[in-house]
Amino acid sequence: MQLRFKVDTGLGGAVGVSSLTTAELRLLPLLFTHLTFAEISERLYVSPHAVKTQAISVYRKLGASSRGQAVQRAQQLGLGG
Repeated sequence: MQLRFKVDTGLGGAVGVSSLTTAELRLLPLLFTHLTFAEISERLYVSPHAVKTQAISVYRKLGASSRGQAVQRAQQLGLGG
């Protein structure tokens, strides 16, 4: 996965980013969309609760307190957008 390669090779110094799980990396690009967590859960074939839990974990690892901040931080780190 290209995103995993970016995280593993170039962003190890970014706080928390290297600890993103496979599920969180699969979710990350969908956070850039305007899809709701329910819609994302349908696309990933997981429960809405799982999406919310993973999103909160992504926010924490990126040092963000909201979806918008997480997207901005991910863009700064070259992880999408």
